[in-house]
Amino acid sequence: MRIEFTDDMKEIFDEFMLEAEEILENLDQELVELENDPTDKELLNKIFRGMHTLKGGAGFLGLESIIELAHKIESIFDKLRNDEMSLDSDKMDIILEGIDQLKNGIIRLKEEHEIPDMDELTEILRKLDSLLDGETPVQNDQQNEPQHNGDEEQSEATKESDPSKEEENRIEIVFKEGVDPAVQEIIKKYPNSNFKEILDELILLPPEERDMELIEKIDKLIEEGKDVEDLIQEKREISPQQPEQHQEPQEQKEEPKPAPQQQPQSKPQKSESQKPKKPAKKEENETIRVDIERVEVLMNLVGELVLDRNRIVKLASRFSSLDKESEVAEELNEAIAGMSRSVSDLQEAVMKLRMQPVKRIFSKFPRIVRDLAKKLGKKINLEMEGEDTEIDRSILNKLEDPLIHLVRNSIDHGIETPDVRVAAGKPETGTIKLAAFQEGDRIIVSIEDDGKGIDPEVIKNKAIEKGLIKPDQAENMSDKEIFELIFLPGFSTAEQISDVSGRGVGMDVVASTIHSLRGTIEIDSEKGQGTKITMKLPLTVAIIRTLMVGSNDRVFAIPIFSVAEIIQYNPEDIKDVGHYKSLMLRDKVYLLFNLNELFDLEQESENKFVIIINVGEKNIAIAVNELYGEEEIVIKPLGKLLSDVHGIAGATITGDGKVVLILDINSLINDKKNELTGVI
Repeated sequence: MRIEFTDDMKEIFDEFMLEAEEILENLDQELVELENDPTDKELLNKIFRGMHTLKGGAGFLGLESIIELAHKIESIFDKLRNDEMSLDSDKMDIILEGIDQLKNGIIRLKEEHEIPDMDELTEILRKLDSLLDGETPVQNDQQNEPQHNGDEEQSEATKESDPSKEEENRIEIVFKEGVDPAVQEIIKKYPNSNFKEILDELILLPPEERDMELIEKIDKLIEEGKDVEDLIQEKREISPQQPEQHQEPQEQKEEPKPAPQQQPQSKPQKSESQKPKKPAKKEENETIRVDIERVEVLMNLVGELVLDRNRIVKLASRFSSLDKESEVAEELNEAIAGMSRSVSDLQEAVMKLRMQPVKRIFSKFPRIVRDLAKKLGKKINLEMEGEDTEIDRSILNKLEDPLIHLVRNSIDHGIETPDVRVAAGKPETGTIKLAAFQEGDRIIVSIEDDGKGIDPEVIKNKAIEKGLIKPDQAENMSDKEIFELIFLPGFSTAEQISDVSGRGVGMDVVASTIHSLRGTIEIDSEKGQGTKITMKLPLTVAIIRTLMVGSNDRVFAIPIFSVAEIIQYNPEDIKDVGHYKSLMLRDKVYLLFNLNELFDLEQESENKFVIIINVGEKNIAIAVNELYGEEEIVIKPLGKLLSDVHGIAGATITGDGKVVLILDINSLINDKKNELTGVI
């Protein structure tokens, strides 16, 4: 149903969308907390009030289907808070399904200015009505079977699709020409799902049941920007009572409902740090909403102000050097020092406007852990720490998908089933710990599990087999260096997913995303004990401190957070080892690269300094001609024409007006290694 608003109503609509998104944003975490403690009246009242507010806003705008759905859910929570109904896992499944439909409706309203027709919500409204009548919908009882039953032909994903099979019986799909038959079949199995949802179901199948060829086909379609609806020419809804067919497109994309399995639990810990955040009414009344574009404009202006400040400081320094005893020069320096402090304070204040707590994405994980644990028949305890840690919103937005991928991997491939854990002498309930904290000008985000861990020998052998490393290289590699191979494109195979813990699946994409944010990612694992993945990210992507270095009269900037140490260049400490040069420093050996060599430039002057730079798990030595000191810079993108240039993270304008390139050392080193050896 298409929704149109007059100019007078547009502002009210925008306010409603912001309010609805705020209400729904933390709802998954709140509902999982409620499932673990159904007696929490404060939480029940908060959820009820949120649904009531959302229903009221939708009513003012005449959004009938949103009103009806919110009203049903509100009524359920009204009964729960008045002790007229008890909450259990099966009922929570239906409530969560209703919330998902509500979210989909809000997203559809925002992106397409449409809301679902009442006919599209018939099934979920029926389930919610059953709950209000004190009944549990029959299909939940039918699905409550143990997951891995060898006598059954249905896999866990097939059981989940029972509701979709009912849909399949009454929906005839006509595909466009050229659609792969295997893709057609999986779409018919999940007619109301999109490709990402279908991919999740396929990946979560037991390793021996996964169709990797089909997964690759769907992956390719997603990369091409296609989804299910792009492959369908027509959908016909067929009534079981009548032979006639009527054409009514089914646009609802309902996520396949997880089947209850073995009563696993996903229990968010650290609730003490979450609960004090609830009573924040006064604080909410004192806030204002500001369009993010205005914040971006303000940040750009502050960036330009920082550049102007740097230029004025340089000019004042030159002026002072010409007349050191001038009173004017002294007063100018004092004025500039005051201005510099004000600019720094302004810069910090504006940067804080862009900062958001990681709780915004952490809040999604209790629901993810709960649902996947039930699908896989596992018991998992989720602990979260540092949810109030703040990070630049542009980084936070890009961090969400890698985090979801890593947590899913821990659930699917890291944590063992209860019987396997008990046999290994572990508690039957596994633990996943999601943490974030600030360390200097870096944010550390980690995912840790106490599952099966990663076997470095298996990874090493697979890397040799794939030609990623040579046997003689493998002999000298530490376990951490071996774990880094997981991030290489092409490392994962179907066989590897079955035999190893599966962390290679898509890990190259995860690493690429983290590196694009100028961050690092590390793996630490012990076979049989668990795995920890740590990501180190900058607080902000806009303004950073850098070390200015020179090579052949060219100036480059190296982010200061990656610089570990600076020493004088001494030719006696340099040795040739195979393809590389090495630096001997205090009984340690570092790979040494000349900055000129990294850019294929001729050596026009002698190296004077060596900079020890942190690259992932290792420290690398870079020889440079000149050292100009630290400078705070504003990062400017290179533009579309130069966006694919390796080794350059961006550019900046220094105080003396020069354009300086910002180095991406990790990319530069990997390119040079590939050039020298053909492998990494």
